[in-house]
Amino acid sequence: MQPCAMRMPPSPSWRMCCGWRGRSRLSCSGCERYYPRYAITMCATHCNLGNVGQNFAALREYRRRMLMNSFRIKAAVGRWAAERGALRRLAQIYLQLRSPLIRRGRPVTAVLSLGEHGHAYSAARAVKALGHRVLLITDSPQLHEMVYADALLLRNPLTEIETILNELEGFKLEAVMVSVAQLLLPVQDRIATRFGLIACGAQSAEFSNDKLAWRDALAEAGVPQPLYSQDPAEFDGKACIRKARKGSGSTGIVQLGPEDDKVAYAGPGYFFESIIDGDEYDLEGVVEDGVPRILARVYERFIERNGTFVPHFYLFNPPLDPARQAALDACTTATLAACRVENGAFHIEMFMNGDRAEPVDFANRMGIYERFVSFASGVDFAQEHANRFLPRKRTLAAGTPRALLQYYCWTQEEFDRACAIRDANPDRVFDANMTPHDRCGEQCLGMIAFFHDDHAALLEMTYGLRVRVPQRLDTDDDGAVPAQAAITA
Repeated sequence: MQPCAMRMPPSPSWRMCCGWRGRSRLSCSGCERYYPRYAITMCATHCNLGNVGQNFAALREYRRRMLMNSFRIKAAVGRWAAERGALRRLAQIYLQLRSPLIRRGRPVTAVLSLGEHGHAYSAARAVKALGHRVLLITDSPQLHEMVYADALLLRNPLTEIETILNELEGFKLEAVMVSVAQLLLPVQDRIATRFGLIACGAQSAEFSNDKLAWRDALAEAGVPQPLYSQDPAEFDGKACIRKARKGSGSTGIVQLGPEDDKVAYAGPGYFFESIIDGDEYDLEGVVEDGVPRILARVYERFIERNGTFVPHFYLFNPPLDPARQAALDACTTATLAACRVENGAFHIEMFMNGDRAEPVDFANRMGIYERFVSFASGVDFAQEHANRFLPRKRTLAAGTPRALLQYYCWTQEEFDRACAIRDANPDRVFDANMTPHDRCGEQCLGMIAFFHDDHAALLEMTYGLRVRVPQRLDTDDDGAVPAQAAITA
């Protein structure tokens, strides 16, 4: 290589070219010419730069700073784009362009989603982890579910079912499933029936969305349950709960006292239900060909706040006496049989009424805290759910179960105690959202989840939160809150 022909300034220095020419060339500020990296010695000698090794070190440091600045710029641009939905829009366009190619490729699993009204991230992630292609069906896809999708049908599963069925004819469909949106269960069953796939069951899909029809099915099967009726006269002079016939969660639920006028709360879309003053549990698991497998028994406590009920804590897989566990499991089996559940996940809420358990809510899908169930049980709940609908079953590995407590802070004192435990045991925090947020229509100061090797150690660590296992609640010691009729979560 010829030496620089231009006159050199007194103290030239090496710097990187702005574009860095594919990261293979350097620029000498003395001659403003670019040289391959291996020619640095020649130009350095000609420009009288002195110690070449020192200049290499300076170049490395300069490069590191440039890369850090580039990362900061990209992060800022990424945040700006995410806030304005640009990344989501780009991902949506990319998946739509890929969809025609996927039609001619391998089989796909359809994942139904409500998008911004209820994403299907868990199901999409699980299907992808099991080695299958994901066809996401929604009219408002979210970025975190599109990450696991291979193709996209931009349709509303609730209102465009006929169009979806016609478009699915062009795909090699091997399975269809939902995540936690029970409103989509009838759509899932219809698609499965149309294409001869594994289905959740038409009746269980109906019962998951019509609570009065579900109550009637339990009564027909002889499953013990709270007294219920659409006739307000049945509850004159009695405390009860008014529930919405349709919907999920705490939609339309109102607690009424003995003196309240029940007629004012009656209507064709509502029914009344008696209150059970007992411990409440959630049971989470999966069903395959009508055979249930329980993954988690969750003890939960609700407290009254501003006329409604909000969750105080969830204790996953607490130690139970054999009689109580047998009652919970028997209620689960009877409820699933009465609901004609064939496949998929299940979420059942029940109260202990004396020595027997009585169901108060049901859905043929995963509970909203599926990550917590997976962590506590040592089994990936979402993958177990997806595995029930796939034609080729896989044996999934089981991890180590853990004692897990999810706690909601409603007062400043509870918040301060939870923060103190968190600061003293940072390695025992599974998840946390210690900022004010909405929960059941009320402002919660924070949520935090602690875990430990066993429940005795967990309860000792969280003693300041005054959490007790079910067997000790009958004493109501240390200010433990008595069980209340809870709003379903």
